[in-house]
Parts: sequence; structure tokens; C-alpha cells
Amino acid sequence: MQHYSDCFNKKSRYIGAHEVGAESGGLLRADLETLKERLTPLLRIQNDFFPCFDWSFPPPLLGKSAAPETAAELFSGTSIIPDRYAIYLHSPFCKTLCKFCYYAVLPGKGIDRAAEYVGYLLREMEMYREVMAGQTCESIYFGGGTPTFLDDALLERIFTALHERFDLAPDAEITIEAAPGTLGREKLERLRGWGVNRLSYGIQTLDERLLAGLNRHYSVAEAERELADAVEIIGNVNVDTMYGFDGEDEAALTDTLERFVALGVPSVSIYALDKQRSQTKQNFEPPKDELYEYKIRQFARAERLLAGHGFEPVLQNVFIDPERAAYTHQVRRWDNLPLLGLGLNAQGYAPATPYQNIGSLKSYYEAIDAGRIPVATIDRLDPELDFCRELTSKLRFTCVSRNELAFKYGVDIAEVYGHLIRALAELDFVGWDGDLLRMTPKAAYYNNIIPMLFAPDAFKARLTALPEEYIEVFPVPFIMTRLGAAQSVPFRFHEAPQERRRRSDRRRCGDRRQLAAMVPQGDERRTAAERRGGPGRRATDGVRAWTAAGA
Repeated sequence: MQHYSDCFNKKSRYIGAHEVGAESGGLLRADLETLKERLTPLLRIQNDFFPCFDWSFPPPLLGKSAAPETAAELFSGTSIIPDRYAIYLHSPFCKTLCKFCYYAVLPGKGIDRAAEYVGYLLREMEMYREVMAGQTCESIYFGGGTPTFLDDALLERIFTALHERFDLAPDAEITIEAAPGTLGREKLERLRGWGVNRLSYGIQTLDERLLAGLNRHYSVAEAERELADAVEIIGNVNVDTMYGFDGEDEAALTDTLERFVALGVPSVSIYALDKQRSQTKQNFEPPKDELYEYKIRQFARAERLLAGHGFEPVLQNVFIDPERAAYTHQVRRWDNLPLLGLGLNAQGYAPATPYQNIGSLKSYYEAIDAGRIPVATIDRLDPELDFCRELTSKLRFTCVSRNELAFKYGVDIAEVYGHLIRALAELDFVGWDGDLLRMTPKAAYYNNIIPMLFAPDAFKARLTALPEEYIEVFPVPFIMTRLGAAQSVPFRFHEAPQERRRRSDRRRCGDRRQLAAMVPQGDERRTAAERRGGPGRRATDGVRAWTAAGA
């Protein structure tokens, strides 16, 4: 049975989408001039905030299926990166509910249910122990909610179970999220003893006036004290920051970042406050935040400030001091590395199968009691969509290596999307740097929609065939279908030899260990920063090549 989102615009079938259907037994093919002609007016639509808080491909419109009952069935496919995976686990408990939060959380007294929840979480882990046996977990991300709001005894149960039930790599990156007021020095010491080697600390801002309107109940002095201890004990500490608040001072973000740098923080994530999710699209175009231009300027100022302190981007909005910090988990998501999602509402990725856990605590418990994995829905991707999941995500967050994708999938993006890439390049939205394709500074205004243009034509044909139903509040389907056919030739997948696929996980765009020597230094770095003075693509700008080592 076909499932659709319940947020659809019944009128949108009549927007006059360009045909992408069959012609002489195949899809209509894109040509350069037609694409340029269609792209120019489409990309005048300025697409929401910058950078996007979250983003995924394919958009959740088609292919939703009932969940399997067993872990073996869910993970029955063949991974493009065999024998390696990551884990995400979710704790829904928080001290308070932040105004900007839309995740599955149980604030305040919900913590009274934490012991029961952890018991079920451990039972869910057990369901996956056998199917994951013999494979190596290379990273764990414990998010929420606020995992450090759990007491030490519950945290110890969780980390002990992770070490007992899964084969963790000796150098596995283990991250836990924390918030001010939940992270005493003794807890930090215990976290380190349980294997935690990366901390993500959600402060958002050090402006007391702005904090007052966010339902965040902590003092800046308390947060700075905990943060200083975390840098000393854990070392690899990231701080989440936000900007674009109502009444925000021009210097609020940069002042906050300067204080983090002074405290020795080696990694920061920068997000725009998202106020547009509750707004309705007008005339099939996305709403425009009144702070849109301001947010882009603020992000560019933050980028320049961090570059001046030696920070480098690993993702579009995540910056690290490469000598003291790393962030493997999130970067590896875009390699189509399997992700085991555990806990309430957790998202995971089995081979070619994004999935999401049940979001109701009662139903989550009932599934586990019945011996079923607590998965709500899955999305089985065909080879084209699975390939484009990696292509679009890397273009959106980092960069795309033509050689890497050809090595892993046997598909040449310069062949399949040759005319689209050339059209975007002539319009100065993308550019080649050796074998790497990345978006330009000009693409900052359209950074959420340009990658979506690389959706397979067959997928877009399915969208246009929906019975008068298009998503209403998210502009991606409009953009994709309005463009029409984007492929120059059909996909032709060639299975890579198994021994080559087994090595592919070590050769990725942005591998700091292989490419550290290519990062600009000293005056060269400053010159590069000046050349990239406008807002736009930054992640992995230091990467100059992708190499299939040993191939």
C-alpha cells in the first residue's frame, strides 16, 4: 500500500510541472539549454534559513512501508560498506522543554520514568546483538533529549550494555549530548571512564537576555564552568550555538564564539533559529523569514572569525580545531554507512533502508514486549535513490567525489548528470575542484534545494503521478518537479568487486588523516579565507583529491 504524508496541498497537481515521463520506452532526457532556461527562474526562490537545521534525501513522500518484525529482516540487505556500522541511541529526558525544540522529549518530571525506559532500551539492544555480530561499530552518538540528565547508575547500565553487546572499534568515537546544569566534574570523569571521548554541549548562546526567552534555566557562569571542566577532562568538546533570535544584537553570535574560543573549546556547531516550519507556503513558494539576509551575514561573520582562530569546517556548519577535535559520526552518515537507531523515535539506516523507531513511549514498550523491533516505518530505496542519497547529502554538507562514487557504485555523476552540472556551473552555483564537485558561495541562498535537483528522473515521475497531492509546507517537490528531467543518460550500475567495496570505507571526501597535508597553512590559509569571503560552501575546502588507497 502506498503511503503519503498527511501534509499535502491538494491544488499542487496543477502547478504545470514539466514532464518527466516515458518517451519511446525511456525517460525524457535533459539538455543543457533547457536546463539553464528552467533553472534561472526557479533559483530566484530563496529557500528558508541558512544553514538548515536538518535535511534529508529523499524527501519523505513515497515508499513508506510497514516495518519488519526482526532485526535480521531489517538488516538483510548488502551494505555498500560491509562489516562497519554506527549507532545512534536516544534518551528523551530533559530538565525543560526549549522553545526551539521539536524532538521527542519528556521534560521535567518525565525523568521519573527513566529507569523503566533504560530497561527497554537495553532489551532493544539485545534484539540487534546477533545480526550485528562480527561487524565493527566505529562510532556511537547518544543524543536526546539530554542524556546527561540521566543519573550515573542508568548511564553506567547503558554504556556497559553497549560495550558488552556490540563490537566497538578500539578507536570508536563515542559522543554524548549534554546541557548546562547536568554535567558536574564527577560525572565527566565517569563518562570518560565509560569510553566517552566526545561531548556535544548545547548552550545555544551566552547572551543572558536571549536565554530568558528560550526556557533555558541555567546561568552563563554555570555553563562556562562546566564547559571548562569538559574541555579539560574529555577534550574533544563541541558546543551547539544558535543565532537569528528576535531582538538579537549584531554581535551576539560572534561574542559568544569568542568566549568559547577563550575557554579552549575545539569544536562548534552553528545553527540558524528555525521559525519557518510553522509557516505556510504562499503561491507554491516558501515563506521568507524577515531575518533571512541577516542570518546569512551572521553566518559569514562567524565563519571568518573561526577561520582566524584556526578552525576548519568538517560539515557546512560544524567547525573544528583539527589538532584537538574530530567528528567522524556525522560525516560518515553521508557515506551510506549503516546506522543502528535505538530508542524512542530514533532514526537509523539499514542498507538502502532509512527507518524510524516508534515515537510513542507506550507503543515502543508494547513492540518490545511482543518481541518485535520497535520500528514504525521503513523506506526501501531502489539503487538510484540510494546512490542519490549519498550524492545529494555530500553535495549539501561537504563535497562530492566523482571518483569515489564511481569506485563504490560504478556510476559516473559527470555522465548521468552532465548537463545539469554544466548548467549549474555556468550559472555559478557549482564547480569542480579536481574530481570534487562542490557548491559555490553563490549557492548559499539555495543550499537546501540545489542538491535536491539531483533526484532521479524516475523518482520525480512518481511525484508528478501522485493524485493531486504535494507537500504543502516544504518546497522541495515543487522545485524538483518544476525542473523536469535532469539526467543526461540513464543510470547504469556496475557492481564493484567485493574486495574493493570492503576498502571503500577508508577513502572518503574529507578524510582528515589522509588529507591533512593538503590543508592550507599560514598566509596561504588567510588568502584562501579572503578569496571565499562571501557566504557559501566551506566544508572540506582544504580537500584537493579523493584517493582509492591500495586500489
